[in-house]
Amino acid sequence: MSPIKRPSYLRIDALKELGNIGSAHAITGLSELLKKRIDVSITNVDIIPLQIIYTLFNGPESMVSVVYLEGYSEDFRGMMFLIFPHPEAQKMVEMATGSKVKELVVSDEMALSSLKEIGNIMCGCYLNTLAMFIGRRIMHSVPQISNDMLGAVMDSILVDLSLESDYAIVLETAFSLTQNECKGFLFFIPTSESIDTIFNAINVE
Repeated sequence: MSPIKRPSYLRIDALKELGNIGSAHAITGLSELLKKRIDVSITNVDIIPLQIIYTLFNGPESMVSVVYLEGYSEDFRGMMFLIFPHPEAQKMVEMATGSKVKELVVSDEMALSSLKEIGNIMCGCYLNTLAMFIGRRIMHSVPQISNDMLGAVMDSILVDLSLESDYAIVLETAFSLTQNECKGFLFFIPTSESIDTIFNAINVE
């Protein structure tokens, strides 16, 4: 993949608009799922090298909950991730279920199922918005969830994509319900051809 220069303000604005539209659709989906109004906002957007994803957390050994799926169509492929550091994942589950979570563990099927559905809605809404902007149907795989160290999760998932992509689109995402708020990171990691497809389709240099 050819090096990507620091993205222009136009590209960042376009990505933020994509994220905002996706999050607006996600509000409806999440509210129906949770039977209560939950607000979603994109607080920051950037394009970053894959290797610095860990700097957004406490390094590769930080414990996280990750929901991920693959989006694909003809000449278009990328991975979507919704990543919560463990303290934020616990907040998200508590907001979703209305129950206190003492510790998020792999055996807590209800908590992980809630996170998986939230991730499915967020990732799906972003991909659907992206599909609308680039004018093609994007299919996606069944969502998966992993509760582990960030490095272990990302290394295993990205092994196939790493030869085709060096960069990630990251959307810092805030979820809020009444006085409660938690933050996660929505990542889209496209192949080099796919990122060109996005910006060509929306006429942004």
